[in-house]
Amino acid sequence: MKPYGLILAGGGAKGAYQIGAWRALRELGITFEAIAGVSIGAINGALIAQGDYDRAVELWSNAEVTSGIHIEAELHDSENLFSFSNLPQIFMEIIRNGGVDVTPARNLIAEYIDEEKVRDSGIPLGLVTFQLSSMKPVEVFLDEIQDGLLVDYLMLSARVPGLHNQSPDGAKYLDGGIYDNAPIGMLRDRGINRFVVVDISGMKGVGHKDDFSCAEFVYIRPNDPKELGEAFEFDSSMNDMRMQMGYLDTKKAFGLLSGKRYYFRPKEYKLMQAKYGYRVLNELEEYAAECGLERLTVYTHRQFMRALLTAHDAETQEKENEPEGELEEITRSLLKAAQPLLEKAPEELVRKIRRKKRKNPYANAIAALESFRQSRTFGS
Repeated sequence: MKPYGLILAGGGAKGAYQIGAWRALRELGITFEAIAGVSIGAINGALIAQGDYDRAVELWSNAEVTSGIHIEAELHDSENLFSFSNLPQIFMEIIRNGGVDVTPARNLIAEYIDEEKVRDSGIPLGLVTFQLSSMKPVEVFLDEIQDGLLVDYLMLSARVPGLHNQSPDGAKYLDGGIYDNAPIGMLRDRGINRFVVVDISGMKGVGHKDDFSCAEFVYIRPNDPKELGEAFEFDSSMNDMRMQMGYLDTKKAFGLLSGKRYYFRPKEYKLMQAKYGYRVLNELEEYAAECGLERLTVYTHRQFMRALLTAHDAETQEKENEPEGELEEITRSLLKAAQPLLEKAPEELVRKIRRKKRKNPYANAIAALESFRQSRTFGS
């Protein structure tokens, strides 16, 4: 199979998703003629060029806030460095030391990334950072970096405000994602026009400086990026979830799995589309997400519908057990308090405020579930 250029976007702790994607790419026999990444994407890019998947998983298993920084004061939130509750401690570190000491993170990365192996792989590795003194991006490939400085440049690519700003040349840098969070252009300039892009940014296409014309792309991205959590939310269970999501989404991107929010074998999904129709099937998936149905697994038709029926019945029972009239009483109280304003409001506005409750958005999905229940009950 012809190799791809691999593009790895930045996104901090969400980068575990890219390691899950790599697992699937390995199973598919996908190889890379070059890699370009930003921030955590650059670090993952070095791990991938190095070719040691097990070491990469081990690194992410040890990736915690407390193992990556040295800070004098105790953090209130040990899983999310830049949470609001930690801001006073970070502010004091900036005043005392010019930023939070990230030497432990550098040492951890140096422990798991073997620069010699990365260089010997023969895979060009590019990264992006942004130099504050010149206010210009720095796009550099490994063969342009002095021996022994790869880890330093990886740290420069991942530099964020609040962290200590150390660099080999004494200049100050910021995370390369502020310029280009998916450096496709670095590889296009080398004549590559076949790409796998693993995007963990909050919004699709953020930071892409080059268009996608005259090139082939496989774009791997979560259905809902918010599920990946926060960029500085380092937690082992979250990392496991992110890796599983990256693995399943990559299989979906290459056509081995289907589904909008959930995951099904393509043949199974086609049968479900034929049975329920596209719109109702999409509604079933949306309703499943609303009910909190486990998402990161591969379902058959029957497994999915049975699990959703169970979740639906539990939700219905919960609603029936709510204190009678409580919601209505709250609504009446609110309307009573707002009555003086409503009397002064234009008639059209009052009409809109008092409009009838709209139809259940999952009515078709629930009807399909009840039909499935009946078919199972009568053995058809």
